[in-house]
Amino acid sequence: MSHRISEAICDLTGALANLAWPRTCEVCGCALVKGEDVVCLKCYNTMPMVGLHTQEFNLLHQRLAGHLLFERVGSMFWYYRDTPHARLIHHAKYNGRPRIGRILARRYALTLKHDGFFDGIDAIIPIPLSPLKLLRRGYNQSDAIALGLRDVSGINIVHGLATSRYRSTQTRRNAYARWINARNGFKALPDKLRGLSHVLIVDDVLTTGATILAAAEALHSADPTLRLSVFTLAASHLR
Repeated sequence: MSHRISEAICDLTGALANLAWPRTCEVCGCALVKGEDVVCLKCYNTMPMVGLHTQEFNLLHQRLAGHLLFERVGSMFWYYRDTPHARLIHHAKYNGRPRIGRILARRYALTLKHDGFFDGIDAIIPIPLSPLKLLRRGYNQSDAIALGLRDVSGINIVHGLATSRYRSTQTRRNAYARWINARNGFKALPDKLRGLSHVLIVDDVLTTGATILAAAEALHSADPTLRLSVFTLAASHLR
């Protein structure tokens, strides 16, 4: 019931945001026309798409390489800090507009579904926020992205993870600091995982992979047979 309330709050937040901010492109600021939502057609066509989800072992797999096996890893677009398209992540995460994540994820999910990315996956598990962060922000941006994927795939969202301690933001940390900050940061909820065989872990941005790996390790510790895949709305382009 609490997660249904969370979804309702997420939808309400998005509706209120639409009243507070006119319908303009989140990238360039131009007015949206009929049929456009969140991003205008021009900015969508110039979005730096990742497009690696059909490859069995792609660059994103390599970023998560370790003792855990991820079956599928996909992201919608490359995140370059201080570029216009980076505003999509910033607005969705910090500016009270989780609807951005849901709309973008829903749109890209059509491509993922066509390419068979969702085949065999029986649950979507968003990366959770700590209770303090959730209270401060009012929503979890990963929940919004998960909702967008569910809208198209029909796969249930399962909140099978919880934070085990407060984690400060990963922004502007180097790879080692991100790993230290994220390790042991999550705990799996076995009752929520019962009966699941293949889950899709969802987050907003894949940078070094520290957060995803910490979440995956918690899930794998609870059920070593669980098959794991990953989707993030964006992936930092490491140079």
